Amino acid sequence: MTSLTLPRPSRPPLLPAPARAPRAVVMGGSTGGPTAVRQLIRGLPRDFSLPIFLVLHLSESFENTLIELLGKDAPFPVRQAVDGEPLPPVGLPQVVMARANRHLRMHSGRLWLTDEPERHSCRPSVDVLFESAAQQLGPYAIGCLLTGMGRDGAQGLQALQKVGATTLAQDEASSAVFGMPCEAIRLGAVQHVVGLQDLPGCLAALARTAVKGRPA
Repeated sequence: MTSLTLPRPSRPPLLPAPARAPRAVVMGGSTGGPTAVRQLIRGLPRDFSLPIFLVLHLSESFENTLIELLGKDAPFPVRQAVDGEPLPPVGLPQVVMARANRHLRMHSGRLWLTDEPERHSCRPSVDVLFESAAQQLGPYAIGCLLTGMGRDGAQGLQALQKVGATTLAQDEASSAVFGMPCEAIRLGAVQHVVGLQDLPGCLAALARTAVKGRPA
């Protein structure tokens, strides 16, 4: 069995500034994802400036409960995506979640909820969000792949990496299941492997470059 060489874990002080000021974070996860997202969001500062677009593999019976739980932890609004709404700008932070059984994609400056076929037996699919963000935002996106079983999100993170976006994945030690991050690493799609406890600091540092990079 071929061993997998992991990139060295990154901590906030070691994360280089992106070449372009980011405009949004796209994030996805599966098994263990709700707990990871709660911890991550709880650690973000109140002055975090970027919208976060989130795909988790959830049932309809649990998604509203999770939104309520995240809303108690987050320093900014948490809500479901609305079909056709404009992409929120930098400076208007919020968590925008895909709806159960609907893909979330970006196109023409808006968010769309679609009934396209499942990807990797998943709808919503992390790959659909990430690939559309690569097309819509290019190097101005930050892709973050969290704990989860399977390989959803790996190809999407690779698409982001190829257009110059910053790509992160949760490390094995802090993942409930290392399947999805591991698959992205195998593809060479991950620039920074980060422990869950360090992800808020990394994202906050990247978001500060977005504020500094905004035109006067």
